[in-house]
Amino acid sequence: MAASQENIIISTLLGSCIAVALFDHGVPAGGLNHFMLPFPKTGCLFSESARYGIHAMELLINDLLKMGVRRERLRSKVFGGGAVLEYRDETVYNVPKKNIEFIFDFLKLEKIPIDSYSVGGTLPRKVVFFPTTGRALMRFTHKAIPSLNQRETQYSQELLKNCDGKNPVLFTSTGIGKKSVEK
Repeated sequence: MAASQENIIISTLLGSCIAVALFDHGVPAGGLNHFMLPFPKTGCLFSESARYGIHAMELLINDLLKMGVRRERLRSKVFGGGAVLEYRDETVYNVPKKNIEFIFDFLKLEKIPIDSYSVGGTLPRKVVFFPTTGRALMRFTHKAIPSLNQRETQYSQELLKNCDGKNPVLFTSTGIGKKSVEK
């Protein structure tokens, strides 16, 4: 999750994960999160990990409120939820489908309008977000990205075992004209 009032670019690469850009046109601030699952696995203790949509959304909203963004003016853009892996038994847990359902339900419940979205399909996406303007660019990567597929496969296997695990670096933040900084 990354939020800023600075003229920077926030980018992320998505497979079955979801990224949500939140912004307020009245305040030059915005943020982008990236989550892997809507909620912690059933049977796990509550997790505050930002890899879960419910917590990632609250973290991003709270960071933006601290920057002066007004909750009632929040707008959103939603990306991801691509079926980049084969799910052998979709009746058990279809990660992309659950992520898409979660985020649309969450934004509706929180009364945060969706200005645009690109979800589903089978291709990975790269998202670039400009937090001070709310502008987002998205492009499909028209081929499989081995590292992304490997990460998604490993994470899916982890989910079946337990709810512990390391959070991968999901964002890079680059100031315009500055060197890349991992957040």
